[in-house]
Amino acid sequence: MGGVGGEAPFTVTDKLTGEITAVNWKAPAINTIYYRFDESEVRFILNYGRPFSPMSPWGLVGGGPMNSQQIDNVLEYLKSIQLPRDNCGAGEVEAFSFYGQELCQSGSVPENIASDIAASIDGAIASGEAASVGEAVFNLELGSGAYSCARCHTQGWSYGNPGQTGQGAYGWNLTGGATNSHFNNEADMVAFLKNGSEFGKVYGNQGQGSGRMPGFGAMLTDEQIEAVVEYVRSL
Repeated sequence: MGGVGGEAPFTVTDKLTGEITAVNWKAPAINTIYYRFDESEVRFILNYGRPFSPMSPWGLVGGGPMNSQQIDNVLEYLKSIQLPRDNCGAGEVEAFSFYGQELCQSGSVPENIASDIAASIDGAIASGEAASVGEAVFNLELGSGAYSCARCHTQGWSYGNPGQTGQGAYGWNLTGGATNSHFNNEADMVAFLKNGSEFGKVYGNQGQGSGRMPGFGAMLTDEQIEAVVEYVRSL
């Protein structure tokens, strides 16, 4: 279940030449969507889609076909298929029994998924695809990129034709010391990666959250997040 994801046919247009290329776009696993985003952020994604990707807007407000009740129904269904979390807090319940109760937010991915993540990292290093844990996490393919950074921050990664690592796509450019200027120190950036951004909330030196940056604290270990921060700050 941790590897669940998919592919969607899509056409990519070169802005300089106008050339159109048919690609298969990696669609990230959605059984971890509430690990990464809160309900309001998932609602925004459903309503407005992901520009320049196969994820179309589905809400009426974004030009799609679904009214607010239908979007609510999708949000509730997504809760019901989330991977059960380990180490939930008091009063929190798992996805399969969430109705009318507090959905678990404090837990982490189940042990078998954590093992899959660690094995994928070790495999990337052993094969030479990555030179460090941080690089392996950044490009982690498990769940069609649901646990990685490159899916949003490397142009073309989602359809198997990556450009310069971390130069920016849906997410902002991480190269040339950009992250060092956004955050005073590594500790601040680690906290940001663990929690993600919140709409309107200030972060770093001059950032204001859009809610589009997911949090990885429930999916990756502190050591894995620290490793990817070290890697990103070297780009």
